[in-house]
Amino acid sequence: MGFDFLEENVRFIALHCVRCLAMIGPLPIFGQGRDSRLARVGLGVILGTLIGLTSDASGFVDPGVSIMLGLMAAKEMLLGLVMSYVALLAFSTLRISGHVIGEEMGFNMASIQDPITGVNSQLMAHFFDALGMMVFFIGGGHHVLIRALSRSFGAHPVGTFSIDGELLSALVVYSGGIFAAALRVAGPVFAALMVLAVALAILAKVAPQLQIMMFAFPLKILAGLILLLATLGVILPTMNVVFDDMEVFMFEAFERFA
Repeated sequence: MGFDFLEENVRFIALHCVRCLAMIGPLPIFGQGRDSRLARVGLGVILGTLIGLTSDASGFVDPGVSIMLGLMAAKEMLLGLVMSYVALLAFSTLRISGHVIGEEMGFNMASIQDPITGVNSQLMAHFFDALGMMVFFIGGGHHVLIRALSRSFGAHPVGTFSIDGELLSALVVYSGGIFAAALRVAGPVFAALMVLAVALAILAKVAPQLQIMMFAFPLKILAGLILLLATLGVILPTMNVVFDDMEVFMFEAFERFA
């Protein structure tokens, strides 16, 4: 009888670990690349074990070693991935802005390998990623993620999560807000660079002997860097709002659709 109780507790804690691992695994703030896999797995197992040991297991119905256990694990993985998706969207705000600005500055010809996706991306996207990571840690965003993960087990005990239409609609609205925030960040710099490009094109047409287009590339880079420095005061408050919205969504939306 004692061994049956022990096996039930092991399965209860293991389901907690599945949700924690599914949320932590894709997030770049917990490490990037192959070298950090062991650290992310260890962190997920530790958090899952601690939360499982302190959770109320009175309502847990042990499925045993059966198909139901696999279904419950799939539900836990799905909820963890949804929470990770919400956080990744917040991180994607500056990445999208960096791509838009980098394209207009001409940095699409200079790219390096992204350790997160394994594909080449622009230098400006990496710069904005680093900026967003700094703002995230300074604002205590990593604490928000861990608190949201812990509270999710109160709103959705193990094996009870399911996606419905209301949650999908909320995710769509949240995704649209992220893209709107990315455009607000990139908008001033992008618009100014577009005006500069049009002015250079007109000048090159009016006075072709000046060979303006030979200097267009360095001018756009210089103007872009100056504009980025000038609009830095807009970028940081916008990212604080984005991370605040992420916190509200994780704390309120998931509990509302419990």
